[in-house]
Amino acid sequence: MASVAVDPQPSVVTRVVNLPLVSSTYDLMSSAYLSTKDQYPYLKSVCEMAENGVKTITSVAMTSALPIIQKLEPQIAVANTYACKGLDRIEERLPILNQPSTQANTCFPNLDLDVCLKNNGHFLTS
Repeated sequence: MASVAVDPQPSVVTRVVNLPLVSSTYDLMSSAYLSTKDQYPYLKSVCEMAENGVKTITSVAMTSALPIIQKLEPQIAVANTYACKGLDRIEERLPILNQPSTQANTCFPNLDLDVCLKNNGHFLTS
């Protein structure tokens, strides 16, 4: 009798990253970040130094944490199951999550981010 491989439940992190609103917003922000780096050479060098620092720290942290993560794998799997169920409920209640950010923005055509941020004590522009 041949065994059948069962796909494990995808991680909640993978599901969130693959939500159209999240992935399209990430793409927009990434494009803006790269464009800004290309326009300002000094800022580019600072950003690249920060990126290298984050990569190094992440590598060291993962190496150190891997034995703990492996030991806690059953508990992580249970937490992932509950998180996925919660995400299912959130997706049902917020269908906007399944729309790309360009389409979701049409839900709020009169939203002026500058005004919204200034009214809440934050300033996007000077």
